[in-house]
Amino acid sequence: LPRQEAESKVRRLSGKVIYEIELPDVKNIKDVVVNQLENSIEVKAFSKDKAYFKFLPVSLPLQKYKLEDEKLILELGEE
Repeated sequence: LPRQEAESKVRRLSGKVIYEIELPDVKNIKDVVVNQLENSIEVKAFSKDKAYFKFLPVSLPLQKYKLEDEKLILELGEE
């Protein structure tokens, strides 16, 4: 599949960082792989005809993530 870097937006809330990553044509959370590495987070997602990737250089722990309207929403921060 052709690879493409995904577009993302960052929002900072009190004690949290929210990343919104655009994943056009990705319909199911099962098509998304999120790897928490030592000082970064790696995201891979697969649609019918593309593979998306995003590398986030953050060392905050990943709290949760969900797929909504072809956007992956990552919530990072301390509990």
